[in-house]
Amino acid sequence: MKDKKRLKLSWWETFTHYFIVPFMLIVPLVMAKDLFKIYITETYTGNRSAEELIRVTIPFLVLAVVFAIIQFRRLNFKEIEINYTEDQFQEAVERTVEDLGWIIEKNQKNLFRAYRPWNWTGSWGEMITIILVKNKLFINSICDPNQKSSMLSFGWNKRNISTFIINLNETINGIPRRNKEY
Repeated sequence: MKDKKRLKLSWWETFTHYFIVPFMLIVPLVMAKDLFKIYITETYTGNRSAEELIRVTIPFLVLAVVFAIIQFRRLNFKEIEINYTEDQFQEAVERTVEDLGWIIEKNQKNLFRAYRPWNWTGSWGEMITIILVKNKLFINSICDPNQKSSMLSFGWNKRNISTFIINLNETINGIPRRNKEY
């Protein structure tokens, strides 16, 4: 993953991550069937002309391409050049777990993965992946591909990344943990 700077997903995770694309292609596929009947088999008995069918299809095709590009880009890692120690990284993780309720799945020397569960905020949860390299981090947060398919995180992907980076910077700079104010 660090060589390509892209998050690698399993087959099922890829399916749920990109689910919106085939969903947007349902209407064009139905229209393609009718266009096939018009131009190839000449058995079409519907009321719409070929031009009308094409006009209805184009917006869905455009949306499918736009969503495919958006979802593709969301798999890119954000690269952060920063000098940190293992202890500083772990302290930043602890702070972020406390702040955002991350559930840690993997906490290895070169790979960290956590999930922020669903909690009535509008998102089904997110998957956070951090690859640790000397003097560098690759970080990504996407809607949890192990949950229901979702296009919107309602700002949680950005918040996961920014909260962790703030906590890491504060840890590196020796800023003590602030008490939460409710």
